[in-house]
Amino acid sequence: MRRTTLWKIRKFTLIYAIVVIAAVWTLFPVYWMVKSSLTPNDVMYTPKPSLLPSHWTLLHYRELIKAGFMRYVYNSLYVALICTVVCVFISVIASYSLTRLKFKGRKFVAKSIIYSYLLPASVLFIPMYVAVSRLGLNDNKNALLIVYPTFIVPYCCYMLISYFKAIPESLEEAALIDGCSSLQTLYKIIVPIAAPGIAVVATFTFTMSWNEFLYALCLTTSPNQQTVTIGIASFKISDQAIWGLLMSSSVVASIPAVMLYFLAQRFLKSGLSAGGVKF
Repeated sequence: MRRTTLWKIRKFTLIYAIVVIAAVWTLFPVYWMVKSSLTPNDVMYTPKPSLLPSHWTLLHYRELIKAGFMRYVYNSLYVALICTVVCVFISVIASYSLTRLKFKGRKFVAKSIIYSYLLPASVLFIPMYVAVSRLGLNDNKNALLIVYPTFIVPYCCYMLISYFKAIPESLEEAALIDGCSSLQTLYKIIVPIAAPGIAVVATFTFTMSWNEFLYALCLTTSPNQQTVTIGIASFKISDQAIWGLLMSSSVVASIPAVMLYFLAQRFLKSGLSAGGVKF
């Protein structure tokens, strides 16, 4: 009995030690980013910076606003929000069709969707640039609304197909018997049940749109059209980095994604576990 108790104590001690180390490893860069954004330049560039801040300042944030960084934030919010709505809508319709409608080649299309997501962006950005140019959307943030769904929708479909397959078809059959059409069954029965999975997909869609860098760099050139990732990169000129503005802009850019994850966290656990079902 005593040996069992001692073994349990050692086990829990080891587990908590690993969790604490992992938490410190994960949160320390975030802490250092916030600390650096509030540290004056004369303290930041000392040879041996301290872990605890000795002086605080909001100068970097004031300089950030004067530099017009908020227009990058607005452009990213514009692109990410519209892209999230469009991609989730298309993904719900496509995933429901691939799991419930019977047509030739359905299984092949469902299984091949993920391969289009796996194509690297570095292979596709040249043809995407040519296509956007022919549409007359050079240096226009609306071009990103056309490009982003090409790699976000396949991922969303992959997640939702797995989720829809976990929903019993008997629920839809009962709704059809009661007089619902296929669309009414989708939006009145399936969508409310699949809300956790849709919330996960919407969260990932927003995050992917918000964090994307390569296409935003290639398709937009003027600050009035560029997104927040390009705005952060603009504070690094050649091999010189303006660390105060880099850190403060990174803090500002992190806020929308962090807030979204906090709001959607109650859906994430059930949505992610259900989305892991194989099809």
